[in-house]
Amino acid sequence: MHILWRKGRATVEDCRKELPPRFRKGAYTTVQTVLNRLAERGLVRRERAGRAFYYEPKISEADYYSGSLRQTLAPVSEEARRSVLVQLAGEFDSADLDFDQLAEEVERKRKK
Repeated sequence: MHILWRKGRATVEDCRKELPPRFRKGAYTTVQTVLNRLAERGLVRRERAGRAFYYEPKISEADYYSGSLRQTLAPVSEEARRSVLVQLAGEFDSADLDFDQLAEEVERKRKK
């Protein structure tokens, strides 16, 4: 997914070339299988163009990770969720945390 998020649209071979060297030796069909499974799960779109299939993400990286985090934290207590939020916020540089802007973004998303 990271390759597709970065490239936007890619063939199996494009993805294989982007893998770290130790994985690049992997068979073309292995990469193709992974991409096809991602398509079956609805995470990527697969489109044929000539003899090649192109794959592109159907979900943004931010939406994927926020959904994963939401699902992970769903059964957790409110206290634990707040603690996680505080710890995550602590990872950011204070210049990156414009709380007024963040509050506006939260309100926009809630209205959707």
